[in-house]
Amino acid sequence: MFLLRRIYKKYKLNKVIHKNHRYIKIDETAMILPECTIEFRTQRKSQSIIIGNDSMINNNFIFESITGSIIIGERTFINSDTNLISINKIEIGNDVEIAWGCNIYDHNSHSFDWNNRHKDLFDMRNNYQQYGDFVRNKDWTTVKSAPIKINNKVWIGFGCTILNGVTIGEGAIIGAKSVVREDVEPWVVVAGNPAKIIKRIRK
Repeated sequence: MFLLRRIYKKYKLNKVIHKNHRYIKIDETAMILPECTIEFRTQRKSQSIIIGNDSMINNNFIFESITGSIIIGERTFINSDTNLISINKIEIGNDVEIAWGCNIYDHNSHSFDWNNRHKDLFDMRNNYQQYGDFVRNKDWTTVKSAPIKINNKVWIGFGCTILNGVTIGEGAIIGAKSVVREDVEPWVVVAGNPAKIIKRIRK
C-alpha cells in the first residue's frame, strides 16, 4: 500500500524496513505485523521511529509536523488500530503491552484560543484542497504539546486515550476506555475519565 500526494506519504511499515532507512531504526528481532502503517504528513528533519529487539508492533505511526519522534523499547507489544501521533516525543519502555484501539497523542491538535482555531479551520480546508491533507503548513506554535513517557511493564487496556505531557509509572495498569490526563504512579491500576487510582498492586 503506497499513497503519495506531493510530500504526504502513507505506507505499510513492513514494506520499508531497512537498516539504513533515513527515518526508521528497527532491531532485526522486532516483528512488524501486517496492519502496521506509518504516515509522514509533512517533510521530516530527523529520525522518527526507533523500535527495540523482540517487540511486536501492529499500530499506526502518525507524524503531523517536521518534528516528533516515537521510541519503543524491547519486548513490547502494540496491537492494531492503536494510533501513536507525534509532533513532540512519545517514549514507550520495555515489556509494555498496549491493546487495540488506543490513541496516544503528544499534542492538543488545536489552540485554546478561538482566533487560532478559526484560522485552523480555514487552513485545513485549503491544505486538504491543495495537498490532500489537513495539517500541511499548520501553525503548530499555537498548540500545546509535551512528551509522553510510558515506563517499563505497563499494560494499557483497549480503547484508552493518553494525552500530552503524561508519564505512566512502571508496572501501572490502565483500565479499558480510560482517558489519562495526568501522571500515573508506578504499580497502580487506574480507570475512568479522567483516570483515577482504583487499586494498588505489588511489583
